[in-house]
Amino acid sequence: MIKNVSNDKAFWFCTSSGFTGKIAHNLSEFSECLKTVPVESLEFHLRDNKNDFEAWLKGTMDEPKFAASMKRIKKKNIRGDALRDSINRLSKKIAKSA
Repeated sequence: MIKNVSNDKAFWFCTSSGFTGKIAHNLSEFSECLKTVPVESLEFHLRDNKNDFEAWLKGTMDEPKFAASMKRIKKKNIRGDALRDSINRLSKKIAKSA
């Protein structure tokens, strides 16, 4: 069964300029959004001392395995297409579990 969350607990994809128009209420939506949001959004949610993806996966969705994977991606400190590729590999695993 897919865990769905309300808008207030959903993941809202943003960039430094604001909201991208993409929201994830469950792991399936999250996986799809990860594939299509601008790379700037991926970088924004992994900026500086932030890992919004890890926090949402662990805290809201209770998915410590995927949260740990996102933590490893952040530690690589990659950007651009390399970041998109790493996240796309993870999003495929997330989609399979959803």
